[in-house]
Amino acid sequence: MNETVVTSIGQSDAGDRIRRHADILSAQLQNMRASMYPPEAKKKLRTFLTHEVSKLSSIPESTLKLLSKEGRGPVPDRQENNHRVYTLAQINELRAMMAEQRPSEVLRYLPHRRPGEHLQILAIANFKGGSAKTTTALHLTHYLALQGYRVLAVDLDPQASLSAMFGAQPEIDIGPNETINAALRYDEHRRPIREVIRKTYFDGVDLIPGNLEVMEYEHDTPRMLATRQSGAGGVFFERLRNVLLEVEGEYDIVVLDTPLPSVISRSARSMQPPA
Repeated sequence: MNETVVTSIGQSDAGDRIRRHADILSAQLQNMRASMYPPEAKKKLRTFLTHEVSKLSSIPESTLKLLSKEGRGPVPDRQENNHRVYTLAQINELRAMMAEQRPSEVLRYLPHRRPGEHLQILAIANFKGGSAKTTTALHLTHYLALQGYRVLAVDLDPQASLSAMFGAQPEIDIGPNETINAALRYDEHRRPIREVIRKTYFDGVDLIPGNLEVMEYEHDTPRMLATRQSGAGGVFFERLRNVLLEVEGEYDIVVLDTPLPSVISRSARSMQPPA
């Protein structure tokens, strides 16, 4: 009996130390960020020169110069050497303008999904840790957005490295019930997926961020399976697919950054039906 009490006290003390150290680490990360960047600082995408805009948008350089000279379309900034530079948002504005002016070439300028085409959902997965899944997901979303696609990036990893790469510090910028878990959970606190989607600094890419809260879903799902109470929307991957379909009209491609192999393995086991 005494041994049990001592063991419980020891576990409690260890848990308190872990929480205290986690709080200290989060505070230090916040202090470092505050010292390195000015208040309200956000990541910012570089601008693009005229020849880069032409390559990305299929709009000839001569057309871009004529549009700028005539004051049509977005107004580019000028560098010290007088070269025109455009933001990605301005490039997308040019794409939309050219697609409207030349309907027969709309796909050349604006490669959005057409009626009847399915939303493409791409999962970046590998049953090996350290295999650059998050880096691949990040660069894939960047590439697709640069080509003019509307992309939704979903961070399914509790480590939330993808979220951090988009400038959202998991333990600071992402509050309770603001991850994909909010749209998937089985209780009364479930939220519409639109409420957890946030804009990023990269025009054309929206993000559903992650943090440790994402792990709650894989713990809740086996319990719901055991009680055979999935509620509306099915369970696990079916549930994820259904919530993504709620916003399918707003995106062309969804990129999923999946968890570590251990989490995937536990998730797969959780899908087994109860005995």
